[in-house]
Amino acid sequence: MIRVWQDGTLSDSNLEELVANNKKKMWFDVTDPSIEDLEKLAAALKVPRSSLIGKLSSNYSHVDSYPDYTKVFAWYLNTKGLGKDITSDMTPVIAFTNGLIVVSVSRSWVGLSNKIAQSYESPRYTSLSNTARVIYLTLDHVLESYEYFVDSFEAKAEKMEDQTPPWPRSAYMEAFVIRREASSLLRQLRHLKRLAEALTDNHTELGINELEKRLFDGLFERSTGAVETTEVTHETMQDLIGMHMDTLSQDLNKTMRLIAALTVIIGVPSLFNTLFGSNISGTLSGWFPWVEIIISILTMFLLGLFFYLRGWLSLS
Repeated sequence: MIRVWQDGTLSDSNLEELVANNKKKMWFDVTDPSIEDLEKLAAALKVPRSSLIGKLSSNYSHVDSYPDYTKVFAWYLNTKGLGKDITSDMTPVIAFTNGLIVVSVSRSWVGLSNKIAQSYESPRYTSLSNTARVIYLTLDHVLESYEYFVDSFEAKAEKMEDQTPPWPRSAYMEAFVIRREASSLLRQLRHLKRLAEALTDNHTELGINELEKRLFDGLFERSTGAVETTEVTHETMQDLIGMHMDTLSQDLNKTMRLIAALTVIIGVPSLFNTLFGSNISGTLSGWFPWVEIIISILTMFLLGLFFYLRGWLSLS
């Protein structure tokens, strides 16, 4: 579906109108395109087919320059997704511009076109050029999806910090998931940060002025803050996992020492029973039976006192 922004709303359009107005300051939005639609769009914009079709999953957020257009590519993270992880449930958001016309490409569930349309004529952005306005609102929407997970992981990490060791089994699984997800988010954020920085670079031909670049600087600062927060969350989860694993190891050592001490103590009666029942020099079997019991109890007491003083009989 192709729509064009006219008279304060998105109206139905087509590829022919897009081509005919490619030298005008207009915004065209392409939503839920098929492979065939993308091939036609690539031909109309005179950009490589691979810029729209191919192994997009191998790409990170970036800026590409072509003879007639500059492409801004970013990943949108589904904040309502049910995928196994955040990277398995994301979709590309693409914007092409020649400094005049801007063509955005996305999926309908991203809500990109609605997000841009809601703010396109806001007094805050009316002083911006068509190019700066669409691309800024696009990346603002994308960055919001990242910030959602940044805040979510940070809150989960803070909650897990309040839990005293040892964790229950489920907490370890949750901690490993948070660390893995934070690591994935961190990789995506770093590339988005580089993208925001590249948009203010004089080598990136977007046709934006210095005032508009300051707006993109804001995106860079936000992405930088998101990176730093996620790094802290990732390090926190690593430290927490390490601390609780050390606690488990320490508790296991205490348990093993207790078992060893009890095994030695309990084994004393069997040892003396074996000795007094063996044929050794002198006939020990003639001794009074209770002498064996007294020696066993005394030995067990002395061993128990020894292990108690060494701290082997306590799990605390």
